[in-house]
Formats: sequence, C-alpha cells, structure tokens
Amino acid sequence: IYKSGTDLLHMINDILDLSKIESGKMTLNIEPVSIKEISNTIFHYFKHVTEQKGLEFKIDIDDSIPLKVETDQQKVEQILKNFMSNAIKFTSQGSVDLRFGATDAATVLRTPGLTAKNTIAISVKDSGIGIPEDKQMEIFEAFKQADGSISRKFGGTGLGLSISRELAKLLGGEIQLQSTHGVGSTFTFYIPCDAPKADSNQGKEKQPVVQNDTLPAPKEMGVTK
Repeated sequence: IYKSGTDLLHMINDILDLSKIESGKMTLNIEPVSIKEISNTIFHYFKHVTEQKGLEFKIDIDDSIPLKVETDQQKVEQILKNFMSNAIKFTSQGSVDLRFGATDAATVLRTPGLTAKNTIAISVKDSGIGIPEDKQMEIFEAFKQADGSISRKFGGTGLGLSISRELAKLLGGEIQLQSTHGVGSTFTFYIPCDAPKADSNQGKEKQPVVQNDTLPAPKEMGVTK
C-alpha cells in the first residue's frame, strides 16, 4: 500500500511538472551553481541504493570545466536524478558513472547557440540492458518506455525522460543518448555555462514544442563499450 501510494504521488508530481512546462508556467531560478555541490547532492542521494544493488558508483569531475555555471540547480538535479534512477533501475550488475566534463569539439549540438566552448557535458553511463535503436526516440515521449511490458517488470511512469528533455530546453541545453542493446546506455545533458535568463517563462505564453530535437548521437560519435 505504501509503495503504491508513493508511486501515485510521483506520477502526480510528474504530470504536474509536465503540465507546467507545456503551459509555459514553469519558472527558473538562475544563479551561480557549484558543480561540486550538484555532484555531492547526487552522490548522497543515490549512494545507498547503488550499494544495495551491488553496483559500482563513480563520479568524475574534469579539472578543465568551470567550477560554477549560471543555471537552475534544482532543475539540473531533477534531470540528473531521472538519468540516475533509470540507470540504476535497468542495471542489475556492473556500474553507474556520473561525469562532468568538457564538451568534445566534434559533438554535434542541435540547439541554436550551443557550442562545445559554451557548454559542459554531464553524462550518466550505465552497464545495463541498453535500448534498441528503434526505441531511442520513443522513450523521450510521455508515458513511453522501450518495451510495452517493461513497466510491469521495472516499474515507472515513462514521464521522467520527457520531463528531462523539456527541462533541458528551458535551461538552453539539450540531451543526447548513446546506447547499445544489451550493453548499456549513456545519457548526456549538454548544459550551457550561462543559461538564458530570458527563459524564466514566468508569465509567458506557451511556445511550440519541437518533438524531434532530442536525438541519439551519431553512430560515429558513439561511446566504445
């Protein structure tokens, strides 16, 4: 009963978040945010559950990236918590790694204004079940999961990645996915060092949502596993 009630509460919160984003009512609190503080929050939030599952959990922060970025800390952490929750859920053995690094110059960024020089890459890599190539776009749609039966085995509402995609856009960034079925996945949030303050969305009308701006990274840029 407790678990069912908790799952229902999470679903209600997710639906409310998605509704706020869709209606243009989601507000941002842009301020200088410490990368180290974000990493500490995620580490302490997931340390216990990774230990329970016997997974190795590592965090790496590249020395070349800025110590702080101008963004909304709560929204960034919400995106990373969705990435981490999925990684842990679909990984039965091996590892889950969180990395804060510089964006590779060869990375193709589709969001106008984003470049390798003005972004950092925050990635969550797992050694889990991976995602079939033909499902890698679908999982970012609301209530969609890679397998129609997967919700019965692993649980979840299918809203986390949809919300993460929209939050990433509000913050001026984008999400890319690299995954091999049966090997693992890497979700990367390319976040601008200075989020667009004009995108606070307070009192704005809803803007058109582009449905295909979150795409798997080109195969030639894939992570070797």
